[in-house]
Amino acid sequence: MHRFCLVTLFCLLICNTAVAERTSIVLGTEDWPPFSYEEGATAQVTGLSTEIINATFSRMGVSIKENKVYPWIRAQKAVYAGKVDGVYTASVNDERLKHTFFPSEPIITSKWVLFIHKSNKGTLKFDKLSDLNGKRIGLIKGYNYPAQFKDHVTKNSVIDEVSLETVNISKLLFKRYDYMPAVLETTLHLAKNRPEFQKINAVNKLHYFEKPLATTDFYLIFSKKTVKKEFVDKFSRALIAFKKTNEYQQILKKYLGSNDVD
Repeated sequence: MHRFCLVTLFCLLICNTAVAERTSIVLGTEDWPPFSYEEGATAQVTGLSTEIINATFSRMGVSIKENKVYPWIRAQKAVYAGKVDGVYTASVNDERLKHTFFPSEPIITSKWVLFIHKSNKGTLKFDKLSDLNGKRIGLIKGYNYPAQFKDHVTKNSVIDEVSLETVNISKLLFKRYDYMPAVLETTLHLAKNRPEFQKINAVNKLHYFEKPLATTDFYLIFSKKTVKKEFVDKFSRALIAFKKTNEYQQILKKYLGSNDVD
């Protein structure tokens, strides 16, 4: 009996060690600069979140077997089904918690803000959610917007949902919306760097309100179908350690420039 227990314990230890020593992983993300996007003719995935994740896995001795950009809804369904091992950059909600493991440490923390067309700066305001009543709001399908905001505008505003950030920005620039909620860095990066927006000087046609809708942690989340909790815990520890390095600070400096919009 004692021998059986010892053998069982030994097997469990071997299995747990194997989980912790996983050597490769398949990832997915979305076109969400500066956090993740395809770069140039090579279509290599890069960005703030991507570089942090790559560096963390490198410190763990884990190679990224594949990393592709998908529309967010498709990426999310893929990780739920175990077709990819992890996707990023995701905030917490109940559905994701059901299907995926969240590390204890986020990749990045950012804030949701409201953008308007600059020409509406004198007529549109945002001091409280009731300022949005009856207004046209542009949203992205599948995004996890701050709960209080989403509940309020769903009940009190006119909602229009599209699939891509670039489409949402374009519709705001053509005044199809009154307000557009977005993660600050993403909209500014797209407006400053995408050729179609550079041509029309988009960044100088946008205004955002300093008062944030929410401050949110964003994570690399792991499929419960293909990844064990022990591996996620190991990733958390490696990420915490990486954030203490000069390399991490250089990545932040590279991607997070000035957020000034007139």
